[in-house]
Amino acid sequence: MAVFKKLKKNKDKGMPLPEPEPVKQLDKRMGMDTYRDFFTLKNYWKAIDRKRADSGQYMFSKYLNDFPENKELYAKLKNVKADTVDMNCSDPGFEAISATYLKVFDDVITAVEEKPGDVQTACDRLHSVGKMHRTKVSGMTATSFQNMEEPFVQMVKYVLQDRFNEKAESLFRKFFQFCLKYLLEGFNS
Repeated sequence: MAVFKKLKKNKDKGMPLPEPEPVKQLDKRMGMDTYRDFFTLKNYWKAIDRKRADSGQYMFSKYLNDFPENKELYAKLKNVKADTVDMNCSDPGFEAISATYLKVFDDVITAVEEKPGDVQTACDRLHSVGKMHRTKVSGMTATSFQNMEEPFVQMVKYVLQDRFNEKAESLFRKFFQFCLKYLLEGFNS
C-alpha cells in the first residue's frame, strides 16, 4: 500500500497566468523617489513602533536637552528639569507628550500606507496638528518644529542601532521634511 500518491501533472498549458499587480506609485509630495523607499522606511518604523514608549521618550528628552528653553511651552512639564531629563523620566506629563508626538509620526505613516498614491489624509493630519500648536501652545514658533529634526533622527539611530545606515538616515530626514512642511503650513495658516 502506497503511503504517498503520485501527483498528476496538469497537462493544460493554456491556463492564463494571473496579471501581475501594478507597481504602487508614491505621491510626489512625500519627497521620496519610489514606493520602495517608503516601504523600506515603513519597515524601519516597525522596529521603532515596537519600542513606542522608549522611542518617544528618547526623542522628546533629546529635544528638551538640546532646547531647554522650550520646556516653558508645555504646562505639563512643570516638574521636569529640561536640561537633565532622560528617557527614563517617569513624569506623567512627560510620558504623555512624548507618546503624543510619536503618535503623530505613526499616524502619518499609516495614512500614507493606506493610500500611497494620494497622501492628502496625512497632509491633513499634519496640518491640523500644526494649527492646534498655533492655538494651544502660546509662545511656540515655527523654529520649534524644525528643532525636532535632530532628536527625531537620533531616536531612529538609537532604536535601529546597527541597522541604522546612510539610507535609513536619508529616508527619515526626507520623511521629517515632509512632516515639517505640512506642520508649518497648518501652524502658519
